[in-house]
Amino acid sequence: MLDLPNAVTLSGLAAGLWALGLVVQAQFGAALALALIAIVIDQLDGYLAVRRPQRSPAIQAFGAHLDCYADFVSKGIFPALMLLGLGSFGAPFWAVALLQVGAIAVRYSYEFVPHAPRRGLSPDFSLVIFGLLYLGAPLWGDSYPAILAVAMVVLAGLNLAPFEVPKLKGPGLAAFILLALALIAALFSSG
Repeated sequence: MLDLPNAVTLSGLAAGLWALGLVVQAQFGAALALALIAIVIDQLDGYLAVRRPQRSPAIQAFGAHLDCYADFVSKGIFPALMLLGLGSFGAPFWAVALLQVGAIAVRYSYEFVPHAPRRGLSPDFSLVIFGLLYLGAPLWGDSYPAILAVAMVVLAGLNLAPFEVPKLKGPGLAAFILLALALIAALFSSG
């Protein structure tokens, strides 16, 4: 745990856990902002890990698993719990929440299959879309939980799709992080 990238990963896990706590308290805007902070932290820990070639293979493997567990909290469990809270734990929302958690679990399980190609759209994009939908929630009225559920089903399918989406790098990654930071600010200010 003295490894800097792994310590950063733990801070992302803490942000995801805090987001779960805020969802339970129905503070959805701030919860989404914290989940997006976890995504930014995930980009940072990856950046740090790549720039530390002296890390032992054991620490690298440990860090890869830790990263997936942290991501599972913020990108799998968090959206599912948020949907359940918004949908008053209704039966159709349980089905979508299970689909969300299952899709992310399968997606991150592929990370450890030797020679498996990258699959589908990154769940990072899903959380950005969830944030944008939340900011538009006043326009959707009472149908917002259903709209979020439909988006979650579509995005879960895209997260597992059999096509390869290149990993963001350089200007694309910088633009994504700027978008995430702008969303974080908007979500915190939305109350």
